[in-house]
Amino acid sequence: MIGTRSKSTRMTGTRSKSMTMTGTRPSSNYNLPEKPKPNLPEKPKPNLPEKPKLNLPEKPKQHLYLVFDDWNSGYSIRKVSLSRLSGKGSEQSSDSGEDSEQSGLKPLPAFMRIRASRGLPNMFTSAFGTKIMAMQTSRDMMAGIPTIDVQDRTISFEPPPNFPYFPLYIPVSDDRLYALDIGSFEILQKPEPSGLWMWRLLSCPPFSISAVSSYAVQPDGCILVSIDTGGTFILDAKEHVWKLCGRWVFPFTGHGHYDTSLDGFVGLPQDPEKLGYLCCCTMASTTTSQGLQYSPDFKYTKTKVYNKDLAEGQQHVSATLVHMRQGKFCLVECVCTDNTQTDQDDGPVVPLGPDMDDFIGGGPQGGRFMYRLKTFSLSYDTNRDLKLRHCKVRCYSLPHEARIGSIRQDPVAFWL
Repeated sequence: MIGTRSKSTRMTGTRSKSMTMTGTRPSSNYNLPEKPKPNLPEKPKPNLPEKPKLNLPEKPKQHLYLVFDDWNSGYSIRKVSLSRLSGKGSEQSSDSGEDSEQSGLKPLPAFMRIRASRGLPNMFTSAFGTKIMAMQTSRDMMAGIPTIDVQDRTISFEPPPNFPYFPLYIPVSDDRLYALDIGSFEILQKPEPSGLWMWRLLSCPPFSISAVSSYAVQPDGCILVSIDTGGTFILDAKEHVWKLCGRWVFPFTGHGHYDTSLDGFVGLPQDPEKLGYLCCCTMASTTTSQGLQYSPDFKYTKTKVYNKDLAEGQQHVSATLVHMRQGKFCLVECVCTDNTQTDQDDGPVVPLGPDMDDFIGGGPQGGRFMYRLKTFSLSYDTNRDLKLRHCKVRCYSLPHEARIGSIRQDPVAFWL
């Protein structure tokens, strides 16, 4: 028994020794030295080729192109830059709607001359992107329509319309041109690269071209035409079917320009009491499948866009509104600088002979007129009223050879 107890005592001593060793176990907070990192050689970087820089072509700058009947064999096309950096003092502008006008008249630089039958500058039209088309052609109809690409500076000849009498040309997008004429309605579409240009007859509208007072093109390509008898018709861009849109008319005259920032059509009013102002007609986009539409809402600017400070002897003659981009416009106003009556105002004595056509439209009177180009921004203010901003005016003298008959017509102007 005693031996057994002694053995137990020895085991107990062993346990105590074990507990003592456990008490000397290192603490977990003890900072052990870090193992040295092996000096491995760096992996060589792959020689990847540099990404080529994309030299994207710059977007061509747009200019204002004006057509004049001032050449004994046809017309001249004048090119004007309306950028902020063009011309001396061109950075001056007015944010209050008042005009900032440069002093002195400048000549209109010539861009190109084109041979065509005289007396019909309004027969020019722009279509298919950057092209100007002289639709009156020459005396030889088989020669085709001279078509000038103002960006490429090239001339091509396209087929003339089937019935070129007194047409109204309506370009749509960059691939279609409609011609509404006496008893006919045609379309010229941009063909495939291997295709041919060709006019195609469409069904005639339920109104006469002589009754058209204004027209506009919706963003979807549908055409709206108002007539002076009190109605507006719509042409479906796909089915080419005319239907009555409503028993109302647009408040503007001629071409109305759709502006997405204003959500409406902008034009020059046909109401004589609103002469010199701008109007904006807002309406929801419509189609031929819908019924009659209510009369759209329209507003007028509170300030005139025409020259308000005409000097003694000056007189407003005509005007054309050009849509440059969203919210930006240019008014081309023709002003007579000397309204003294002349013999040619009563009608020139036209001599009989082979050159009689050269006198159609009167003699040269360009020295008595100027073009007043007013660029401005149009937007809504906090009260949803139309407001003109950033107005700037430049004045140019007309070519002396420009004839009085064509000057009295609305200016022929394109922004391309």
